[in-house]
Amino acid sequence: MKNLLLLIVGGFAIGIILGVLNVQFDFWVFVVLLILAFIALSYRDVRYMFLSRDVEKIEKYLEKKRREPYYGFILELADGNLPAAKKELEDLERKWKGKKTAVFWAQYYLRVENYVKAREKAAKIEQAEIKTYVFAGITVGEKEYKKAEELKGQLKKDWMKYAIETEVALQQKNYTLANEKKELALQSTKGLQYYMLYKEFKDK
Repeated sequence: MKNLLLLIVGGFAIGIILGVLNVQFDFWVFVVLLILAFIALSYRDVRYMFLSRDVEKIEKYLEKKRREPYYGFILELADGNLPAAKKELEDLERKWKGKKTAVFWAQYYLRVENYVKAREKAAKIEQAEIKTYVFAGITVGEKEYKKAEELKGQLKKDWMKYAIETEVALQQKNYTLANEKKELALQSTKGLQYYMLYKEFKDK
C-alpha cells in the first residue's frame, strides 16, 4: 500500500512537472514506466512473500514489518509464542474488523489444540482449499486419520498434501517418514508459506 501511494503521488508530480515544462510525452510510454516503477518498488515484498527460501532473510523482512499485527502474528505463531500470537491476532481483529481473520484464528486454535474452536473458525474460511487444508489438520490432531486422508485427497497443492502427511507421520511417531514428507513439503513451496512450514516442523 505504501509503495502504491508513493507511485501515485510520484506519477501526479511527474505529470505536473511535464505540464509546466510543456513537455510532450506519449501516454502509453508513461503507463509502461509507471508499471515498471511499481514492479521495482514491489519486488522486495514479492520476493520475500512468494519467491524466497532464505528463512533468515524472510524473518528479517517480517521483523521490519512487525508493527503491523498481521506480521506480528505470523512471527509469534512461527516461534510458538502462543499468548503473544493471540494478542497480535486480537489487534488484527480490531484493525480488520473481523474481515477474513477466520483462517488465522483457526490456525491459532489448531496450534493450541482447541479443536472445537478451530472447527468453528475453519467453517468461516472463504477459500475452499484452505478450508479443506485446515479441516484436514484438525482431523489429524484428533487422530481421525481416515478422514484426514479423504480431505487430503481433495487438495491440489502439493505442499498441503505433504504437510498433512508429515503431521500424520509425526502423530504415529514415524520420524523417518515425517522427515521425508517435511522435505517434500518444503521443496513444494516458497516465500512466507515456506517460512511457516520450516518453523513449524523445525524441532519436530
